[in-house]
Amino acid sequence: MDISEYLPMFLAEAREHLQELNLAVIRIEDHPDDRATVDEIFRIAHSFKGMSATMGFEQTAALTHEMENVFELLRERQGGLGRDAVDVLFCCLDALDGAVTAVEADGQEQLDAAPLIARLKGLVRQRDDDEAEPAVEAEEPKARGDVVVEGPVLHVRIELDPETPMPSVRAYQALAALADHGRILRSAPAEADLEGFAGTRLEAWLASDHETEAIAATAAAVAGVASAEVVEDDAPAAQAQAPVASIGGHKAAPTVRVDAERLDQLMHLMGELVVHRTHVESLAGEGDLPALHSALQDLTRSSQALQAMVMQVRMIPVDAVFTRLPRLVRDLSSKLGKHVELVLTGKDTELDRSVVEELGDPLVHLVRNALDHGLETPAERLAAGKPETATLEIAAAHIGGNVVIAVRDDGRGIDPGRVAAKAVAQGLIPASEAASIDVPRAVELLFHPGFSTADRMTDISGRGVGMDAVRTSIRGLGGDVVVQSETGVGTTASIRLPLTLAITTALLVEAGGMPFALPLDRVERTLRLSEHAVRTVVGSPTLLLRDATLPLIDLAHALGHAPAGEAGYAVVVRSGERRLALAVESLIGQRELVTRPLPPELGDRATLSGGALLSNGQIALVVDCDAVGTVEARPIPSVTTLAA
Repeated sequence: MDISEYLPMFLAEAREHLQELNLAVIRIEDHPDDRATVDEIFRIAHSFKGMSATMGFEQTAALTHEMENVFELLRERQGGLGRDAVDVLFCCLDALDGAVTAVEADGQEQLDAAPLIARLKGLVRQRDDDEAEPAVEAEEPKARGDVVVEGPVLHVRIELDPETPMPSVRAYQALAALADHGRILRSAPAEADLEGFAGTRLEAWLASDHETEAIAATAAAVAGVASAEVVEDDAPAAQAQAPVASIGGHKAAPTVRVDAERLDQLMHLMGELVVHRTHVESLAGEGDLPALHSALQDLTRSSQALQAMVMQVRMIPVDAVFTRLPRLVRDLSSKLGKHVELVLTGKDTELDRSVVEELGDPLVHLVRNALDHGLETPAERLAAGKPETATLEIAAAHIGGNVVIAVRDDGRGIDPGRVAAKAVAQGLIPASEAASIDVPRAVELLFHPGFSTADRMTDISGRGVGMDAVRTSIRGLGGDVVVQSETGVGTTASIRLPLTLAITTALLVEAGGMPFALPLDRVERTLRLSEHAVRTVVGSPTLLLRDATLPLIDLAHALGHAPAGEAGYAVVVRSGERRLALAVESLIGQRELVTRPLPPELGDRATLSGGALLSNGQIALVVDCDAVGTVEARPIPSVTTLAA
């Protein structure tokens, strides 16, 4: 059977199985009597082993099989597994992850399972040395045609979901899973006839003395299996039937796998539709055709509904990133000698797939910093009157049109004096300023490229690339990072991200004779400059409002363009933790824009985050409000001479 076409499916499901096993092993380490998790571990391991064997990855299947023998200890031993045994299991999971990565790269698993299998066998022998096997009376063999069978023969009926892709592969996996419980005498269709199998019914006759419920559960755990039942071959079905884990019978699968590239293409086409719709709207505004306006309203309503649906299809929960954190916290806290309780909330909060894919590394940076720099050792916490076990909370939530992910710890907080001393030593600030450094200023120093408070460089920290890399990555996603801290109490790092990067609502303005887009979620208000006072304070233009005094930045100058006329308007925007006013020549209006990455020749412009094609064929560059707030203010023509 040619299985090469099924490789993408194997890779996707293998990643899921390994993530689930990592989380399940962590849970069982903390709660060894959690029988539901023990059963889940067996189901996942069975499915992963069956997939690997079906695809011909023998080393992966052999290692997973030996891991199952260790998992069996969870069912037989009170108090769960020791930490050494759990460490061995994690080494095996890491090796399996490496094998999957190698398969993705060149189709070969590149795994030598023998050393790890030997370690796993050693764990099982430790149990066997202390236990004697009970005597079992031999049963009289049963004759079945020309085959001599020991033990009962079970009839297994398996129904595949009619919507499952590649039923032949699922049938192979189901037979491989059943083989773990005994010897398959025959199957219908036969294994040799499964290539090209497109049906939904699979039957097998299995010589096994295992419990029928366990066999049915193993078969039902195979992806694509809708239901499974097991009966003894000689017994009436009504008496011996053991249906387990029905997954909706013949109903369509609740989810389907879609290649990520197809989703990107769908979003691209949706973006083109938005551009064309906007163009039609502008053309309709030039004429007086009531019927056209009515048809356009219908088109707008339908296209907006389609746009919302496409956006929803691309949304995935941040749990896709959160799943790697429990293992990270477990390993690092052990290495650092710290006791840490990880609390994850808001795992179902959804973000665009492209945003989630880029979120992993920044979030890992923040967690590593919290564990290494923020949290104290148990002795230090007890001396400070805190519980011996620290708390690290990672919470995600929708706030407005954004998603905010907060990383909170109850550790030592940021010490401005220590940060200032390091900054002086690294030449970032003069010694005379050290005494005036407070927490907000210390936070900004932590984000300085190359800055680190670590006394020595380790494989965990000290290289000075952590916080700067976090801010750069998050701002590249159109978001920002804000850090708040209280010395001795703890630190909170909050990542604010847009729901999606593909389609954004923006305010179009004209500056330097060119259209620019300001993300609407950053815009607070617009105003005419002629109706407000402007002063020059310490050489910089300042806009005087009733409720605030804001820096006034000429947008054209900040973006490297010469003004094409007098700045007539100001747009008040949020830039990081402060507000500022951007002077522009005119306001064009609110638009839905399909954003695109900047070409390489513009990619280094820190004040721009992307571009969008307008309905008139012009290109509008999207302004990075966080970055433009750091540009040195330049004089604004005609504005600084307004009423005193």
